[in-house]
Amino acid sequence: MSARRAPRLSALVSTYASERYLLGCLESLRRQTVHDQLEIVVVDACSPEREGEMVRAFQRAHPELAITYVRTEVREASSASFRRAIALARGEFVTTANADDRHAPEFAERMLAVLDQRPGVGLVYADTAITNGDNETWQEHTATKRFAWPHYTPAVALTCCLFGAQPVWRRAVHDVVGHFDDAHRHANDQDMFLRIARRFGAVHLDEVLGLFLQRPDSVAGSGNRSASLADACAVFRNARSSWHVDEIVPGASASGSFGLAAAYVELGNLCALGPYTDAELALQCYQHALQVGGNGERSLEVRDAFANNTACVFAAAGALPQAERALQLSSPSPRRQQNAARFRAGQPLLRELQFVELLPEVVVTSRASKGVVVDARGHVRDTAVRPQVPWDVFAGPNGVPWSAAFPTGAAR
Repeated sequence: MSARRAPRLSALVSTYASERYLLGCLESLRRQTVHDQLEIVVVDACSPEREGEMVRAFQRAHPELAITYVRTEVREASSASFRRAIALARGEFVTTANADDRHAPEFAERMLAVLDQRPGVGLVYADTAITNGDNETWQEHTATKRFAWPHYTPAVALTCCLFGAQPVWRRAVHDVVGHFDDAHRHANDQDMFLRIARRFGAVHLDEVLGLFLQRPDSVAGSGNRSASLADACAVFRNARSSWHVDEIVPGASASGSFGLAAAYVELGNLCALGPYTDAELALQCYQHALQVGGNGERSLEVRDAFANNTACVFAAAGALPQAERALQLSSPSPRRQQNAARFRAGQPLLRELQFVELLPEVVVTSRASKGVVVDARGHVRDTAVRPQVPWDVFAGPNGVPWSAAFPTGAAR
């Protein structure tokens, strides 16, 4: 009997009290078109259910699959389970496979093609169909909507939970950026993926390759929404504060005082207007914009942006006297009149107000985004470039736009 070759992709499955979903997860991975290049690493976080028995039975039924199972002595956080799984993994690439999510049969083949043909990219993510049907399969499901992720840009990544539940990344990146962090119980994956993207870049594969189950008892479900939101906000604050402005708007520091000020306004706006609002950091960004551009070229535009946008953040926070004083420092315009009317009507929502954007070439260029597609011959091609306003990307939960253009029922 010939020795089994080393896997290329390690699917990390962290399980606790999820026996009703686990078999479907394993079967979804078994159906991969390149299952011979796949290994499955299951970490059972001391579950009270029968996951171990189920995995061993699945191993006996499918001896051709590379499956590793380990059970911890005590319950541990998902971050610890993922670290444990990565230490056991042998693949050049890794992905998370949540027990209640499912994969298209072409998932691994397509994602590996992207990373093979884009050797400078650290992580790839694809779109995901959304279902409320419990324990459905990829072949038979009732999803009518999809998470239609935006293409990657640094600013978009700092606005919303961009990478989804099923990205694929290079295992070697952990030697540089570290591992999943216990400090983030709900958003340790987003924290990890942001660190990978910051150092090695990311790319969006513009295709639906996964099935995501929305359920209220999940870690990020509606029953845990407050805790998940607080943890995600902490992750975004840390990233937004630690990334240099040139990482978010490339070339900002070399573009003159107006270009740098505009970059800070851009960062302030994504902090204010994105789904993970950070009013304090937005105000700091507007202050930075004023400091670097308030006395330089086009200083009147910078001062107007500072005054108007600061006023809007104050108003949405309920600090209406401060908002009205700040707004009086902005340039007379229909925008100022409309914002003033909203202030007088009571505490407005941020997205009901008109913010100033400063758009020199350096900011416009930073908004240019493109993804990739994989053609019938397995060749990876770039999509057309399209502009993406960083904070204009959310219609669904977690800052993700929904598309209703996904068919139901039939096998994919």
